[in-house]
Amino acid sequence: MPPLDGIRVIDHGHVWAGPLLGMMMADLGAEVIKVGPPHRQSGVSMGGRQSPVGSLGGDRGATPPDDPRAFHGLDRGKISIAIHLGDPRGLELYKRLIARADVVFDNFAPRVMPSLGLDYQTLSAVNPRIIMASLSAAGATPGPWRDLVTYGPSLAALYGLKSLLGYAADPQPREDTADLDPTAAGHAFIAVLAALEYRERSGKGQFIDLAQGEATLQRAAQPLMDYLLNCRDAGPQGNRSAGLAPHGVYPAHGDDAWLAIVVRSDDEWASLRQLAAGALDNPRWDRALHRLQDQDALDAALAAWTRTHDAAPLAERLQQAGVPAFPMMSPIDLLTDPDFATLNAAAIDLSAEAAAPARNGALYVGTPWKMQRSPAALRAPTPNRGEHDDYIYGDLLGLTDSERSELREAGVI
Repeated sequence: MPPLDGIRVIDHGHVWAGPLLGMMMADLGAEVIKVGPPHRQSGVSMGGRQSPVGSLGGDRGATPPDDPRAFHGLDRGKISIAIHLGDPRGLELYKRLIARADVVFDNFAPRVMPSLGLDYQTLSAVNPRIIMASLSAAGATPGPWRDLVTYGPSLAALYGLKSLLGYAADPQPREDTADLDPTAAGHAFIAVLAALEYRERSGKGQFIDLAQGEATLQRAAQPLMDYLLNCRDAGPQGNRSAGLAPHGVYPAHGDDAWLAIVVRSDDEWASLRQLAAGALDNPRWDRALHRLQDQDALDAALAAWTRTHDAAPLAERLQQAGVPAFPMMSPIDLLTDPDFATLNAAAIDLSAEAAAPARNGALYVGTPWKMQRSPAALRAPTPNRGEHDDYIYGDLLGLTDSERSELREAGVI
């Protein structure tokens, strides 16, 4: 039995952070109900409404299930309902669903859910055991940034994280992959699990106010504290570490081929120096302090040696010598890597229905948890909008066929 079996989740997620949180819970067996309006598409395309990339959190009607460019895998394993929350009838129906739910979450600005009459105080009056998580940009606490609406890249800039990206000698600004979204989703996931555990002991739900920017700012703790205590601006970090050298990504033989190498101790340095067979024979570098002081020259010497070798074989030789190293992999390289395949073989348990998109050529993100007794799994494909209306409104909430038809004609569901 999956660990979240029997937990019902109401998913208001859009773009990345919210849908990813719902996907994590669905993979662990929760019944995740994706909520969307009946009169328009929800979800936001990464490139705008007309983007060819596909809809993030969209449905099969918007993007073909066998399109490998589609981001709609974030809603796999969920069930979908359509409901108009701006209509009093839809609002009342939604509250009946909340009464039967365990968790509700959104990643809107903090004003959105209260503007619909769906703040935590209202929902907890309907269901005192409800756990509500809000993943806003800067949190719901009153303050100047409270109602900001951002995407991951703009939020990273707001919190100063952009100042750490790029290379010291390169004046061109560098972009990241908007990783505030998955970071926030992971933090929210752990917080929701903790709230469920607390509810088992206390019988009480709670409100989780998670600021996506603050969840990610902890990853810049060292340069942040250095600035606060020493007034030093870290500037672009490249691939280096403040305490380890060498520490970086180095060119290998071939077109756009690279491998990461890290030396954590003088013993690992000695192994690397011996393997490099004269390419790194500078006795000054036998001390970590001097390696840190000479990083430009050290990196240049190391890169001159690595670019004469193929990435994967060299990484394997370094690993055997006790030096942390790994080749940079493309998505196709990763899919054909035997270690990766072995890791995932026992963790992915597709049902016949869930496997259909994969047979048509689409690739979906796997599950990061590898648990023997309660495995996570990709359980079902992405649902169509409102595909499960009859189950939720009929079987669960008890509306008759005629009542559901009337609500559909009125645009409520």
